[in-house]
Amino acid sequence: MIVAVEGPCCAGKTTLSRGLLKALSQLAIAHVRCYADFVGGGRFLPNPVPRTLDEDAAGLRELIHIERARTEAALHAESDLILLDRGANTFLAHRYAIERVTGLQCFGPAKRAVAEASLPSWPDLVLYLDVPQEAVHERNRGKFPNDSIFIDAQFNAGIRSYFTEITGEQEIVWLDAALDPYELVKLAEASVRNLLATAAAN
Repeated sequence: MIVAVEGPCCAGKTTLSRGLLKALSQLAIAHVRCYADFVGGGRFLPNPVPRTLDEDAAGLRELIHIERARTEAALHAESDLILLDRGANTFLAHRYAIERVTGLQCFGPAKRAVAEASLPSWPDLVLYLDVPQEAVHERNRGKFPNDSIFIDAQFNAGIRSYFTEITGEQEIVWLDAALDPYELVKLAEASVRNLLATAAAN
């Protein structure tokens, strides 16, 4: 089974992933680092604010290639669970939000491209960390400059709207990122255990 931790930047995805690895230590878990960590930093990823559809299509092809590369070992490992720090929904949520902010009609083409890619790493469960915009700014602490798209209120509202819209199509658990970290991990752990138990029963 594959679980992806999603949410805007500064929501606490990596922290929650680490907490889950400890809470589920009796399981064999293949943990997949986020895209930026995998390539050695966000500066090695495509431009997050494309100017044209061609630029975005090229960037998305690169991201799909990175997705295959970063998940290959996990998909072939003998494990009880694959835990993704962000999953393929990130590609679509990003373009859904970019379309809202810039008007570039990139979401539809991206949705078709991701579907055609038939990625084997599509998650069975998404843990979405829901965080208010003011908390994003409090937690940023200089990681992103003030004009970064990743801490833009309209952009992050678009990310949230994407996951709201697909909640009926995919298995998504909404988690309050403002909760005490211990409590947050326990809620996420319960959701993962429920997923595994349901899979075992079927």
